[in-house]
Amino acid sequence: MPPFSPIPPLPKKRSFRLGVTSYIFPADILPNAEALAGCVDDIELVLFESRAASNLPTPVAIDRLAELGRRHRLTYTVHFPLDRHLGSPAAEERAAGVRQIRELLTLTRPLEPYGYVLHLSGIAPDAPREHVQQWQRDTAAALELVFAGGANPRLFCVENLDYPFAWCEPLLDRFGLSVCADVGHLWRSGTDVDAFLARHLPRTRVIHLHGVHRGQDHLPLTALEPERLRAFLRAIRDFSGVVTLEVFEYDALRLSIERLTACLENETAG
Repeated sequence: MPPFSPIPPLPKKRSFRLGVTSYIFPADILPNAEALAGCVDDIELVLFESRAASNLPTPVAIDRLAELGRRHRLTYTVHFPLDRHLGSPAAEERAAGVRQIRELLTLTRPLEPYGYVLHLSGIAPDAPREHVQQWQRDTAAALELVFAGGANPRLFCVENLDYPFAWCEPLLDRFGLSVCADVGHLWRSGTDVDAFLARHLPRTRVIHLHGVHRGQDHLPLTALEPERLRAFLRAIRDFSGVVTLEVFEYDALRLSIERLTACLENETAG
């Protein structure tokens, strides 16, 4: 891996753990973790697995990641792959999603993940009521199978996507799931962030934070108006979970940390 300038120090005056993705540098997960350990509080392991390609760490790599975690007080959040849909209308697809999740739970168990980020995909945002109800039933049945292996539902953080998050609420209540609040998704869709956080922050375990501009997300925080970022920071003033800067390159991370630090210092001074 080529040399990079150091990551700026994380802002000190914050209640939350600050994390980054496992793809800041143009390398695989383990070299990224080795470069980031000691610089951040948490790393989101962005996993994918398909017929064409897979980035799943080997058991040897998992052991090394666990060692880095112990040495640097580093936690991990595991983002399940997006290629399987637990709420798919197709039973075969749901079954494949359950198998994939249970296999990844076994693989990553040595890391003692802080949380698992889960997309409950398989429903369109304009779906009629009867389709939503069937999706809820299908997803609930799939989750029953996932948790039959003994996994802790509280560690499963359901991320808000392009459909109304209210559709997930019966599943959150039934299983005791947590929330992954992707604030960038909320800004991009024009959703009221304050209202969303007021409702869901008590059971939010992970927050995804990234800049948004003209419909494009996963940008550095410098793409946001400073007041929008400051308002968000006021809304999570006492949040003690993980805030992941969900960007995927070094410069975007550097700019995001610098902007976040400036806004936090401004809020404290104010």
